[in-house]
Amino acid sequence: MKRAEVAAIAAARCIGCARCLEACPVDAIAGARGFLHVVVTSWCIGCRLCLPPCPVDCIEMQPAPAPWTRRDARAAAARARLRKARLAAESVRGLDPVRRRAAVAAALARLRK
Repeated sequence: MKRAEVAAIAAARCIGCARCLEACPVDAIAGARGFLHVVVTSWCIGCRLCLPPCPVDCIEMQPAPAPWTRRDARAAAARARLRKARLAAESVRGLDPVRRRAAVAAALARLRK
């Protein structure tokens, strides 16, 4: 997929419903239920799958900041595979709220690096 646009979340309108998190096939949206979400622009593939689930239309598409490369495509495919594996594992064993919060905190910490 060659992305011409990427998603961006309008912070003032985001209610933290987390529906966009579930819709993103490459985990390009970071956040947790009840908190502001943010799109990792370099990871966004521009698929627009996050737009329909948003109940307050706080996600907008904007021009991509850089051209899409083969390296970007390979990285997106790898993230998609990891996401599918994680979702499969979670559906089998389930995560308690404490582990879920810890996983979100770890993901956010990785993004800040």
